[in-house]
Amino acid sequence: MFKNNPKLKNIFFLGFLLSLHIAFTAYTSSTFISLFSGESNVSFVYIASSIITIFALFYVPKMLRRVGEYKFLLWSSFLNAAALLLIALVKTPLVVIPLFLFYFTLNSMIIFALDELVQIFSKNSNTGAVRGLYLTVSNLAWVVAQIISGIILSSFAISAVYLIAFFVMVLFCLIAWTRLDKISDPKYDKGMAWHTFKKFFRNKNLTRAYAINFLLQFFYVWMVIYTPIYLHTYVNFNWSELSIIFTVMLLPFILIQFPSGEYSDKIGERQMLMLGFAIASVSTTAIFFIQGHNIWIWAIILFCTRVGAAIIEVMSDVYFFKHINTENDEFIAVYRNTAPMSYIIAPLLAFFVFEFAPSFNFIFLILGAILLYGICLSSKIKKSDI
Repeated sequence: MFKNNPKLKNIFFLGFLLSLHIAFTAYTSSTFISLFSGESNVSFVYIASSIITIFALFYVPKMLRRVGEYKFLLWSSFLNAAALLLIALVKTPLVVIPLFLFYFTLNSMIIFALDELVQIFSKNSNTGAVRGLYLTVSNLAWVVAQIISGIILSSFAISAVYLIAFFVMVLFCLIAWTRLDKISDPKYDKGMAWHTFKKFFRNKNLTRAYAINFLLQFFYVWMVIYTPIYLHTYVNFNWSELSIIFTVMLLPFILIQFPSGEYSDKIGERQMLMLGFAIASVSTTAIFFIQGHNIWIWAIILFCTRVGAAIIEVMSDVYFFKHINTENDEFIAVYRNTAPMSYIIAPLLAFFVFEFAPSFNFIFLILGAILLYGICLSSKIKKSDI
């Protein structure tokens, strides 16, 4: 894998650094933003960020054609680092909230660019292995970040994690500057965004991959925004305890994604996706019935939810990237807008759930039911589609 593509090592390391800096802020952002916007407005901040991101992603291919992957990564990572530094230091809501919108959007754009690089340096015959290892390396950063975040938050304010994330992105920028300067760009797709959008959804495999990934991203949004609030506010875990729970919770992403990717190259993605959705659905539903302040019970049940999510994540990516070429960069833009789309739809739906549900934990019962649709969706994949 790395012998034929030595640049792949650098791309994997950049993926690790990108995920590390995102992981530092992911589980604290809703709490941090609420300090400036008020708790009731947090969902609207995420919705605004996601709307901007959706539009921005359609301009990324045009930027790549004009400046290339190398310069794009340099500028986007530099601006990302600058935004993080200002977020950590500035205390004015009128400045912090727009900076967060900018930072949120840049993250998705950089993820897009790295996706494109991994696609360039992987071959269809080993897409599962490459994607599985890339996701494993990237998700290892989430586990590391939770351990470090727990130590930081036990002694410092939440803004400190943004300062740590700033230093990580400075390193990202330096690695991109010194190691990716000779990367050759493919001939990028020149199709217009709307034309690409229509072409994307005319393909049944790409449409199915989009729907599967949207369900996964929807799961992530509800879990990332509302699980910390529920555990901290209603179950009364402190941030040190939560760091232990979240560290255990994220272990499946580094334990099973690479072997799952390799296995999918042999048997296909259909059965693995059905298994992943079944595990995620059952374990998420089980959260509704759990009570009590026990770190290890919560760690185990959340670990199980991520076993399912880890399988779905790698299988969804493998299934999608097997059906596009390196030139189809705008297809990646469509596929990756599942994350910002979920950040629009999921908080809106959550608003109605909280309005009508008798208690906060009903959100997990409803999420478990929604994930059942993923089993049905995955079952429609035919052998000829793989």
